[in-house]
Amino acid sequence: MSKAPSPMVILMVEDNALQRREIEAQLVPLGHRIISAHNGHEAIERMRTDLPDLIVMDAVMPTMDGFKACAMIKADLKTASVPILVLTALSRDAKERSYAAGADDFIRKPASTVLLQVRVQTHLRIRALSGQVGTVPEVRPKVLVASASPLVRSQVQNHCGKESAHFLEAQGETQARAMILSERPDVLVLDTELLEGNAQILAVAIHQNEELRDMPILLLHGPGELDHWSRLKEPMADALEKPLIAQETRRRVTLLAHLAHLQKLSHA
Repeated sequence: MSKAPSPMVILMVEDNALQRREIEAQLVPLGHRIISAHNGHEAIERMRTDLPDLIVMDAVMPTMDGFKACAMIKADLKTASVPILVLTALSRDAKERSYAAGADDFIRKPASTVLLQVRVQTHLRIRALSGQVGTVPEVRPKVLVASASPLVRSQVQNHCGKESAHFLEAQGETQARAMILSERPDVLVLDTELLEGNAQILAVAIHQNEELRDMPILLLHGPGELDHWSRLKEPMADALEKPLIAQETRRRVTLLAHLAHLQKLSHA
């Protein structure tokens, strides 16, 4: 997965000083410029003079919470295109409220460093490419689902809608490699559980191949597995914990299909 152009600007909106330092420590290694605001009102004011490329925003804050700020940012034509990732410890319906307010993504605190970094990089990459190619109609992507589990392979297709993409299936590393070379899928949905072979080795091999390295990889992992991928975060474009939930599966695959489409257009 190619890195987003640097430097880009990330606006971090967080009222808690300790959490602000922790999130900043997670984002600094990405090499982007980080600016901050303490609440939604301050964030909106800051954006009048320093428009960011991405916003990482808490939900619960004084003066103006993240939900209201998100809705106001998305309602303003000057700022609506800036992607917003809501990062909050708020439970219950926080995810639904965030998306209803117009957020582009959602992660619950405490955030896995790997997950936060790959999501931020993917949104920044899309932001940069959108600026290059403009608004373009989407096409039906080709998606390879590599998993030892027939249930997982079926779930990905059913959650996304079988008519939304041309789906291919592989059960192990060898079969996946062959299909990648012959079919050239736009997106690889890679389960950590393969019938044979190793998902990490496959991901690294793809990343090291000049012709394949930009193919977005969505990693499907079990609880606690993502930390083992920390040193290999570069080949990933996104990650999703099993068991799969339809809305999230669809959201993640759609996002990466959009990225793949923009990359193709930028190379045309």
